[in-house]
Amino acid sequence: MPATAADIAAASRAAAIVVWIDPDLGQRYPSARDGSVSPSTGYFDLQADAEEVISARGELIGTERRRFAVAVAEILSVEIATGLPTVRLIDAEQAADGNMLVSRLELDLETESTSFELFG
Repeated sequence: MPATAADIAAASRAAAIVVWIDPDLGQRYPSARDGSVSPSTGYFDLQADAEEVISARGELIGTERRRFAVAVAEILSVEIATGLPTVRLIDAEQAADGNMLVSRLELDLETESTSFELFG
């Protein structure tokens, strides 16, 4: 399909670069993003929209999270249809007590066990 005049006009507009940086986070985790320094790409008609999105993304990324691998000695049923699966992890040794997002779930029917990978 050939480009329309509107497509060409949109592609030839000046670009605005919006940046979110947390120096403390960068010092603690210098290899975050796998050592990549290339920015995430986003396309917005208004710079204010880009700033709003980058601020929300910065709040999400800037929140310190930890990852846990948890094994449970029974089969647990997780109903995905009810929403995003979360569990409460209490681990005094790791100083963890809070709701965690389930990012990976494995059910082992042979050993009747469940494994979780949690972020929180």
